[in-house]
Amino acid sequence: QRLVATYFPFVQFLSAVADAVVLGVGARLIASGSLTPGALIAFILYINMFFSPIQQLSQVFDSWQQTRVSVGRVAELMSLQTLTPDAESPLLVRRLTGAVALDDVHFSYPVVPARPGVGRRGPADARLPIILDRPTKPPEALRGVTIDVRPGETIALVGETGAGKSTVMKLLARFYDPDSGTVRADGLDLRALDLHGFRTQLGYVPQESFLFSGSIRDNIAYGRPLATDGQVEAAARAVGAHEFVAALPGGYLHELSERGKSLSSGQRQLIALARAELVDPAVLLLDEATSNLDLVTEARVAAAMQHLSRSRTTVVIAHRLQTARNADRIAVLDHGTVAEVGSHDDLLEAGGRYAAMWQTFELVSPSV
Repeated sequence: QRLVATYFPFVQFLSAVADAVVLGVGARLIASGSLTPGALIAFILYINMFFSPIQQLSQVFDSWQQTRVSVGRVAELMSLQTLTPDAESPLLVRRLTGAVALDDVHFSYPVVPARPGVGRRGPADARLPIILDRPTKPPEALRGVTIDVRPGETIALVGETGAGKSTVMKLLARFYDPDSGTVRADGLDLRALDLHGFRTQLGYVPQESFLFSGSIRDNIAYGRPLATDGQVEAAARAVGAHEFVAALPGGYLHELSERGKSLSSGQRQLIALARAELVDPAVLLLDEATSNLDLVTEARVAAAMQHLSRSRTTVVIAHRLQTARNADRIAVLDHGTVAEVGSHDDLLEAGGRYAAMWQTFELVSPSV
């Protein structure tokens, strides 16, 4: 930026000085009769033609600097090693029964090391050497978590913010590997499985689903690009999305803007649920898709989630306890540990953390 801030004004300064000199000298020559006004104007045009390529060269220099930095950052990104590498001899994944489990899992989110020269400077003098912050050991997000989910079972994860619910979900999808302990599917360590084959049997619906620019049909068929129009429509009908899609201009060929901004939050969630229904996953991961919706839309999306979770293993993060109540079992997480596991009635009878949370929920929502 210093070079650009110097080069651009300097070239313009030289051009202005040249114009001033030519005008001054030309005015004298015209006054003495040695030069005609037309010749002076032509000479000024020649001066501008001379400096124009130099100014363009400065713009090329600026673009080259930006491109060089961008290429360096892309190369740095591409050289990163994945946190979930494939096994040397990965096991091919056939159709899973849906049994997943975490066995004494400990996990801390990795700390990205600082780049060389990045850190704090002393406040007294900017010319002092850079003082790098000392690395600290990250806190454990999960500490000895053990959860066993049976095939076809729906289990809800509840707990306060930061209890580790989303971390459990990310480990089940193998976005990360545990520091110790094991995450299993059908009794097999996820680290030993073919990652692509495993993830093709997962359905994942986050709180805010990402929709791509393109048609609604292509967004629903994202997990199965070769699906027929009939299969796409059947998936949409199954989760109750067909009615609003059919009412849009062009129906399933309706073009969406980036992130689906032209649709409501509920409509985006229904498309995400239809996307999960189309891939027919063995394991369904739901990060409470109703937390940011109004009551009418919430009821529609909740019904779609209930239909989607039938006959398949489902792990749902329940920010609202009404969702957890309908699960087969509930796992209560507290500061990275499993405080208690059981059905809604069993946990209420036990009088533990879940019972206290439910009492608070009833005070806030007395109509439940």
